[in-house]
Amino acid sequence: MSNRTKTITMDLVEAIRDVLRKHDVTFGEYRAGFMHMVKTQQAGEIPLLIDVFLNSTIVEIENRGRKGSKAAIQGPYFVADAPHVDGELAIEDSAQSEPKMLMRGSITDASGAPVAGAVIDVWHSTPQGTYSGIEKHGDLDKKFYRGKITTDANGKYECGSILPTAYQIPNKGPTGMLLEKYLEGHSWRPAHIHYWIHAEGKRDLISQAYFEGGEHIEDDCCEGGGLDFMVPEKYEGDVRIMEVDFVLDDAPVLEPAE
Repeated sequence: MSNRTKTITMDLVEAIRDVLRKHDVTFGEYRAGFMHMVKTQQAGEIPLLIDVFLNSTIVEIENRGRKGSKAAIQGPYFVADAPHVDGELAIEDSAQSEPKMLMRGSITDASGAPVAGAVIDVWHSTPQGTYSGIEKHGDLDKKFYRGKITTDANGKYECGSILPTAYQIPNKGPTGMLLEKYLEGHSWRPAHIHYWIHAEGKRDLISQAYFEGGEHIEDDCCEGGGLDFMVPEKYEGDVRIMEVDFVLDDAPVLEPAE
């Protein structure tokens, strides 16, 4: 175990111990919490629980060192080998009549120069609030509602799809019980688009975009970034335009190994 791992682990333990002491937690309360964690593990929801409460904090820490566009939470539904697309994400036949959107914008570096050849992974929910390529969400092929877009020589990108929807994260298990019953909150996320941008010599950027007028932007159960990532409402005909520009930081320079 590295010194950093040991230090962080023991600081986490001591922080939890301090909370227990501060609130004079009883043995019965401790066991109730312990058993809730056991049920969370048995339900396979440990990753969900950790992401709901801690992902946004890690993003906050990462953003301290960013000078360009700020990062946002990734969420658990990224698929690494989504197909490259040109012009439009694949849409199921049953969803062809859903409201359309166009994702477009530009990618530049810190000096304002266009970043050509950047690859943008984009993904968003189905009209039912699920994700393709995710086993727990059904058998919808990963080619739907996700793909890789490449910027042109001017750093521009453009891709069509349908509008995603707001949805509840899995809320029938212990994580949902914690959010809704014990914390008296909710388990909803606003409608959103995910982006993960890769470009040679640049720092990767994971981001999201929310829709002006959408529900739960300011009370997202996952604290996804709120109004900072909201895109103003704009239409061209009956197509919702999601125009999002990104500024990429240079990749950090790694010190040579001794």
